[in-house]
Amino acid sequence: MLNAYWEPLRFELPPIPEPGLRPWRCWLDTSLEPPADIYLFSDAPPVAGTSYLVHPRSIVALARVAD
Repeated sequence: MLNAYWEPLRFELPPIPEPGLRPWRCWLDTSLEPPADIYLFSDAPPVAGTSYLVHPRSIVALARVAD
């Protein structure tokens, strides 16, 4: 997700077919302070909810391991 706007934008996440299984993980969020701005995928924290708030002028990459 890319937010070039000067205000935060909320993005809806694609649904996970079976809730609770292999959630979206926040691999990269350039609005966060290091070292929380990027993770090894194996250490990326899960994302709660069905949307993600992307802060102004930042990039977010979420990932999910395929079934």
